[in-house]
Amino acid sequence: MSDMMKIFNILDYPDIQTAINACEKAGGGTVTVPPGMYQCGSIRLCSNLIFQLEPGAVLLAPDSMEGYIRYPFAWELYSATTPFIYAENAENIRICGGGCIDFNGRAFAIKDKLCIGNNIPQEFFIDTHYDMPPRDMRPNRLVFFFACKDVEITGITLKDSPTWTLVFHDSQFINIHHIRVDNDLRIPNNDGIHCCGCRDVIISNSFFSCGDDCIAITSISDGNLVSERFIISDCIFKSVSAAVRIGFQDSKVRDILLHNCIIHNSNRGISIFAGENGFVENIQMEHLSIDCRIYAGYWWGKGEPLVICSADEKSRIRNIILRDTQIRAENSIIISGVNNSVSEVVLENLRVQLDYGSRRPWFGKEYDLSPHPRKIAPPAEKHIPWLWSEGNSDIHWKNIRHFRAENALYQFETAEVVK
Repeated sequence: MSDMMKIFNILDYPDIQTAINACEKAGGGTVTVPPGMYQCGSIRLCSNLIFQLEPGAVLLAPDSMEGYIRYPFAWELYSATTPFIYAENAENIRICGGGCIDFNGRAFAIKDKLCIGNNIPQEFFIDTHYDMPPRDMRPNRLVFFFACKDVEITGITLKDSPTWTLVFHDSQFINIHHIRVDNDLRIPNNDGIHCCGCRDVIISNSFFSCGDDCIAITSISDGNLVSERFIISDCIFKSVSAAVRIGFQDSKVRDILLHNCIIHNSNRGISIFAGENGFVENIQMEHLSIDCRIYAGYWWGKGEPLVICSADEKSRIRNIILRDTQIRAENSIIISGVNNSVSEVVLENLRVQLDYGSRRPWFGKEYDLSPHPRKIAPPAEKHIPWLWSEGNSDIHWKNIRHFRAENALYQFETAEVVK
């Protein structure tokens, strides 16, 4: 057996990191984690590694900050990165095997304090999130790849993250499939997958339940990078933020295909945002099922199936297509730009059913464009518009079937442009 085929069972070593170090010294191989519960501190992965969590194996992350390293990578929201599992400048890594990584997120939540505001009906409390300690007092970027290539993650469960779960920065050739991300819906900021400035990424055949974005594609941690060439397909999403977020602040994103996915019982379907000096372009979304409702509390979004928002003239969004999609929601599609900063938006073959939910009188009075300023929504006691737009956005639509709650039908047979 060559060195690259060697197997390193963690039970033969003092700890998991020692087994990985032995694998690295040998030039690569498979590190196996047999069935059982293993609590440990931060783990560094290496190149040419298969990290195999066998069915029944659970890696349990520390329940306090003392168990995490402080990786020297910071950005405006965090003074450092504190991952549970990480790799830097590495390649040819595979995490697989059917096991589970439990990030112990509830240990960091202030579970006896809910963030919902005053004078809110008790029946809405089920929607809202726990209070959380400051960002630097809970781990972040729990599985973190920095400048890595050829990474595959398959067949595992990631659960209960206290912040961003699976994070890639400036990485390329990423294949994520047949995974399950099962985060606590009451913990904010626990994105499922967040790709910052990454290229050539495929995410498929996976399940996500997250208290923040299920998938986020940005360059939030380095505005000079571009995230591009993504395929997201055959996934099921549930989110108390957005199922899929594309762009944020000054991020630069292009060439994204999203198809054959189900978004259910989510606070928002798809968010496409650009801040000053950022851009989003060439986004194709098709064959989706989107089911959204308003969640009570301080979540971003209020039951919109799609929000496209450009913050100013310098932040352009263009060539966005949504077609062949079934929508049920408690709020409008929102398209907001400034002096034509949003252009070439095509909405085609959509069935849109809008329902007036019980939370709308409390939380549906504004169009939520967070982190940008909110806008006052028009009165909607009897009618919610299927589309709300501003800023001379360039929109083309064709064959939109719009049902109100009482099943009134509107049909737009030909393409139109709204200014």
